[in-house]
Amino acid sequence: MVREQSIVLPAGTKDARVALLVVALLGEFLQGGLMFGWPSLSGMLKDLNNFEEKCPTDVPDGTVCTSQESSLALLWTLGIFTLNCGPVAMGFVLDFLGPKLTGILGVLLNMSALVLFGVSSSWGVNAFIPAAILLGLGNITFHLAQFHISALFPRSRGMVASVFVAGFTGCGIVMYLLMLIFESAGGTQSAYRTILLCYAGVCSLWIPLLAWMMPSHSFRVGMVYLKRSDWTFEVRLRTEFARQYRRTTSLQDFVAASAMQQANDHRGATLRPGHGVAALEAGPLPATPPAFGFTPSPENGLQSTGPAPPSSEQLVRESSEQEEAAMTGQLPQDISWGPLVFEARRFVELRKKTFSEQFWSTEALGMGIFYTLNVFIMQFYLGTTRLQLANKGDNGQYTDFANIVVAFAVLAIPIIGWLLDKKGYGITLGTINGLNMASSILQAVPNLQVQVLTIITWMIARFFMYSSYFAIFGNLFGFKNFGKLVATDNVVNSLFGLLQYPLTQLGLHHGFTWINTGQAVVLLPLFIFAYYMYRWENADLVPIRPMEGEELEVRYYY
Repeated sequence: MVREQSIVLPAGTKDARVALLVVALLGEFLQGGLMFGWPSLSGMLKDLNNFEEKCPTDVPDGTVCTSQESSLALLWTLGIFTLNCGPVAMGFVLDFLGPKLTGILGVLLNMSALVLFGVSSSWGVNAFIPAAILLGLGNITFHLAQFHISALFPRSRGMVASVFVAGFTGCGIVMYLLMLIFESAGGTQSAYRTILLCYAGVCSLWIPLLAWMMPSHSFRVGMVYLKRSDWTFEVRLRTEFARQYRRTTSLQDFVAASAMQQANDHRGATLRPGHGVAALEAGPLPATPPAFGFTPSPENGLQSTGPAPPSSEQLVRESSEQEEAAMTGQLPQDISWGPLVFEARRFVELRKKTFSEQFWSTEALGMGIFYTLNVFIMQFYLGTTRLQLANKGDNGQYTDFANIVVAFAVLAIPIIGWLLDKKGYGITLGTINGLNMASSILQAVPNLQVQVLTIITWMIARFFMYSSYFAIFGNLFGFKNFGKLVATDNVVNSLFGLLQYPLTQLGLHHGFTWINTGQAVVLLPLFIFAYYMYRWENADLVPIRPMEGEELEVRYYY
């Protein structure tokens, strides 16, 4: 059995990748997606009577004030716009500054947003709009600066990326916990300000942590992250320490088996058929060494026509060496390590196209429409969760449940990993669309108890969406034009997301039931795209290089 890859670290150093992963994941959970805690944050702003200036005073308690909710909806729309559009600008910042400074920038933006939210009020210093914009931008900036850490775990990159997404989407529970502290402290303006300013201080702890631990350049596959004895860190190439850098794979097994078969064929062709080495030793040998090539002769029925053959001992030694070389992986150098992978020729050819050709391809247009509509509907529900549940009679308990349950999206990591790795694009996209459509239908049900199922379904669909987005885009289009395609898609998502504000206005005046129903209808045609993706990915399969996604050239080794 061939050993897995192992390395010998230099004296006085330790593998520190897990420590860095823990710091990054904790940061993701504490500040990577604070904007997703909007139901709790907007609840605190509402409890402090912000934006009540135009609300009628002669209405019963609990009545929805349209002007107040409109102002809060505007803040949410602007915040989620910058979060969606942030990768366009921050992707260039990440490439230019590196993950260390980009992560610190994200922390500073988050701190600034929390401070502005803490000191603002609609009747005094009103900095809510810049606060919402900075919070969305800070969230996505910090989030993007952590993803490269997955390269330190080359065999678990999908799992690590999913855990980051779980922290990112589950960060909303932090705002819920801050709201509980706010309520227990009396629900005053002073308590609100103190809580947000103190939490900005908690976020600031990641400035020295990132400055200390995060490298200035993004990790790549093949790197190791080491802690020295003086508690400083360094990045080295794995090849400097590797005992056995290449591991046996399905492809290597195939070639190794072919090499063994060729060795056996060579030995069988040299020996007399059906007899083996013992028979060769027992057979009469001529005085003059016989040759590999034999023709009939009067003396022994054979005549030398080539060089002298090796002895029986040499034959045994040669075949043994060939078998040993095959078993120890002495294979052509251009064989990529990783399992033998087959993929549709259509997708292989798609990765070779120019940006313009990829952008106007059926796959890119379909993926853009698919993600734009699904993300819009998911984020619309997040921004209106409190309102929709209140219209169904919620006194705050179901909204609290929605704030809490998002933290448990991490439990769905094995499922999305199984869908992406085992079932492919079509089934994964169909599952996401189906869950999102089911959530929209359940939102239209007036029964409050049913909304527990609505929230759970929405939470799973949203986590699957964020987990699959970069994975599918990267695998489908390759990384040559990945940044430009994702940037374009995020711009479209962000601009389309601005429609949340007028749609919320319609919901406030006419109810959300018809909106929920219409969203489900809009999602229905997307199943056609998922079906075609399934057909395309299972037709005309060709072997590819697992790491590069390029078609594998078929060669024959003799």
